This record gives sequence, structure tokens and C-alpha cells, in this order.
Amino acid sequence: MAKRRIEIYIGNSSMRTCLGNKTETISSIRNGKSGLKYSEFYKMYVGEISVQILEGYTRFESLLIEQIHNVLKESGLSLSNKNVQLIISTTKGNVELLAENTENIDERAFLYTSANTVAQYFKSKNSPIVVSNACISGVSAFVVAKSLLQDKKCEYVIIVGCDVLSEFITSGFASFKSISPKPCCPYDSKRDGLTLAEAAGAVILTTKTKYSETPLVRLIGGSITNDANHISGPSRTGDGLYYAIQNAMDEAKLKAENIGFINAHGTATRYNDEMESKAIAWAKLDDKPLNSLKGHIGHILGASGVVETIICIEQLRQGYIFGTHGFVSSDTPHRLKVSADTQKFLNKSCVKTASGFGGCNAAIILEMKKRVIKTADFFPQVTKKAKLVAKYTLPQSNLDFANFIRAEFKSFEESNMKFYKMCDMSKGLYVAVERLLKIENWNNVEPTRRAIILSNKSASLNADIKHQKILNQRLPEGTSPAVFVYTLANVAAGEMCIRHKIQGENTFFIENEDSGFVEAYAKRLIENDETDAVICGWCEFLQGKWDINLKLLKNKQYGTAY
Repeated sequence: MAKRRIEIYIGNSSMRTCLGNKTETISSIRNGKSGLKYSEFYKMYVGEISVQILEGYTRFESLLIEQIHNVLKESGLSLSNKNVQLIISTTKGNVELLAENTENIDERAFLYTSANTVAQYFKSKNSPIVVSNACISGVSAFVVAKSLLQDKKCEYVIIVGCDVLSEFITSGFASFKSISPKPCCPYDSKRDGLTLAEAAGAVILTTKTKYSETPLVRLIGGSITNDANHISGPSRTGDGLYYAIQNAMDEAKLKAENIGFINAHGTATRYNDEMESKAIAWAKLDDKPLNSLKGHIGHILGASGVVETIICIEQLRQGYIFGTHGFVSSDTPHRLKVSADTQKFLNKSCVKTASGFGGCNAAIILEMKKRVIKTADFFPQVTKKAKLVAKYTLPQSNLDFANFIRAEFKSFEESNMKFYKMCDMSKGLYVAVERLLKIENWNNVEPTRRAIILSNKSASLNADIKHQKILNQRLPEGTSPAVFVYTLANVAAGEMCIRHKIQGENTFFIENEDSGFVEAYAKRLIENDETDAVICGWCEFLQGKWDINLKLLKNKQYGTAY
């Protein structure tokens, strides 16, 4: 038995960056321009945009609405159609609202509340899916969309990514000493840090060629992995990103010689660009034309993957890749084919990568064809079965959380002092995962075949509040990197990846409640042979209250049913 390959096409797209709308952005980048400018307010170079704020909505929400409106208007689609699914990728959403009050939290500071507000603006039939996976969120959204379309959960997906600048974000990255005093210069030997920016972009993915743009561009592969190395530093070997690239290429049924170019994450920090050169060389792609767009439009956090993928699509259609702004010469361990000038490429396919805090990595493969594919490709029929082998709920207690979780940890009789440095949500998850894996371990499962898929309502709001309170004190030394790193929900999952050597998919969704979506998504990973064991569930912690419910699913050959 076999099943026919389902083709996923790119529909119309829209964006707003510090260089302007989509047409203005593409034209400016093609001509070698940068939109990064010095800000007296932030005291650093940034990429800022002008936003027409809609009455009753925030800047973040207004940008999302603008971009969704643009693609709906051009396509004729409507979110009221049950076959249209909205996916929102963002790192921090409306986090600037915490600056006004850290005690009585504005409801719109919750990512899902904000996302649902936008969905309701368009009378969406389906609840929005929110991906908040640090700086790979945008690329992750394409992988999630691919899953939904291949499983025929919908016929159209609108991916929209957005992040806006705030002191919350700039102070946090400054605490890591990762900000360049000048516009960033990815891969250059004199690179010394990143440049933050804001932007928004939207794109339609569909299985229907009627709603695709020509020349046709397909999404033919994608993967999310973890390097299980460090929550704020990239792997020194590049293995996590390599696995993501190789998995995506395997799914696309392409070899290195079939790839035309690479658009990499390219943040211009010393270690990120070094790690990427190792991963790309390992994948035998170091001879392919490569660029980073961050010297032009800055690092847009969770929106980077969406905006940069839209630009990749345009590069595929134009037949050359844009130059890397600020690049002169490289000193990365493996010399990449980077240039400040445009470069021609031979094959009409590209790899788009992203990496982020929590050790997460993602890659997708795009391919251009001049006509509809009448494919003869068939894939094996699904034969894998996902079985629930263990479940665990972190119990409630009359003790306050600090005393409760300390007692739970001490019962393990181990001396992992790193535990005490973690945020409270990470501590709760740590204990819950330990208990879960004592019921049923996964020692017989390869690290690259292990995954963790989680969701909650508050994302990382508990850590966000702590960071905002430090920021409000205006201390001479600034904010704390040890606190800021946990202002990303997926970092809690990243901690578990490090401890339990999870090098497969790690994705964090934001929901209003545990809807069952995460468990269904986890089952799909096993049944489509993308993994053999998944920790999945609900991981919530806010202002001393917790709700952590986990399940361990395995390929049936690795364990008995629970």
C-alpha cells in the first residue's frame, strides 16, 4: 500500500519591514540597501517600522491584521471558510504591555488572547494556532502548516509572523552582550553581534493550484530539531542544525547537488555564524550560494522565518540571491559562499534555516516549477502506531511552589545544581518529566528519534514579569541574562532536551486550554515515522500556580500500551 504525495504550493504573500512593504523591501535589498538605523530611544541600531494602529488594537495586532488583510484581499479567501487555518508565529507578542502594569496583567499580554482577537476580527471559523518557539517560530510554522495540509486537516493555511520592538526585548539581548554597536554584518570576520528589528509578514500555503502564485513554488520538506547542548548558546558542532537540514532534504528527496542556494539564520553573532558554517559543511552545502538578510532588515525574532521565507520565494523566481549586507570577508571554520553582491544559482530549490534559544533548529526546502507537478511520487502508507505508555500530573500542594518543588527535587537524591537556576516553569517540568520517565523510560530510543511537544496559555509570562520588574528598576548593570533567557516558553522544553538528550522535534504551542491538539500532533509525528517517542502535554505556570500534565507516547514496537 502507498499514498500519493500531497503537493503544497505557495500562494500570495505580504510583508512590512524597516525597508517598507513587500515591493519596497525586495527592491531595496536587491539594490544593497539596509533599513537599520540608530535609535536614540533604544541607544542602539535597530530596524523600526511605521505602523497605522487600528482603534482598539495594539501595534502588534494591527500589524497582524494588516498582513492577513493583504493576503486575503489578493487571494479572495476568507477565514470564515472552515478549510482555511490561521497560524501565528511570534516570540513576544504584546509583551510591552507589561511595562504599564506587572501586577494586574492586561489580558492581551497573553499570546493566545491577542491571537484570538485578531482571528475574531476576520470572523475566523477555526481557532488560531500559535507557535512560540523562540527565533525559529516562523520556520516552525511552515513545518506545522505542512503537517496540517498533508493530513488534509485543511486546504489553505495562512501563516502570519510578527514581532515588535520594545525595551523588554532590547534590554534582554543587551544583557547577553550580543548587540552590535553598528549594523550587523553576518559571516564577516569583524562581526560582533546582532541588530534587532520589527516586522510582519503573511503567506498562503495551499494544496490547490488555483490559489497558488506563478511561477509555482512548492514546500517540499521541513524539520525541527534540538541540539540538546545549551539553552542560550548554539552547539559547537552544528549537529542540531545539520539534522534539521538533512531531515528536510530527505523528506524532499533531494541531495546536496540538487540545492540551488541557502538562506541561513545568519545573526552575525560569533558563535551562531560559526555553528552554521559547520552544519552547512556537514550537509555538503558549503559550495552553494548563501546569504543572510539580517544586515538589510535586522533580526525579527519569531517573524524572521516568515519574512525571510517570502524573500526566498522571490529569489527563487528571480534566479539569483541577494547580497549579504555588511559582508567583506569571512573567518568561519568552514568558508561559505557568501557575498555582498548578488549571486546566480543553478538549481531551482533552496534551504531556509533558523536557530534559536533553547537549542532549537529548523529547516525547510522550497522548490520552483514552471507548471503543475503531475507527480508519480508515492510514499509508504503509514504503518507506525502511537501508543500511550505513561502519563503523569504534577500534584497540587498546600505548600507554596518554592518549598513544594524543592522537596520534590530533593527526593531524587541527585546533585544537579543547575535545577536551582531554572525558572519556576522549568523546575515544574523538570520534576514532571523525571516522574514520567520513571514510569516508562526511553533508553532504547535514539536521541534523534525523541521529541517533546508542549503547550500552555501564559507562554513565559511568569518569567516575563520578573524580567520587566528588573527593567523597571533601571539598575546600572542592566537586566539579568539568567532571567531573560527564560522569557521564551520553549526554553523550558530546551532544558529537558539537554537533560534527556532529546534531539528530535521540540515545538511549543500557545492555547487557551488543553484542546488535545498537542497530543494529536505528537501522534502524527510517530505515525508518519518522524519520531519514535514523544513527551507531550500541558505545561502551565503563572504567579505561583501550576498545571502540568504530561504523556509519553511511543511507537508501539518500543513499549506496551499504558
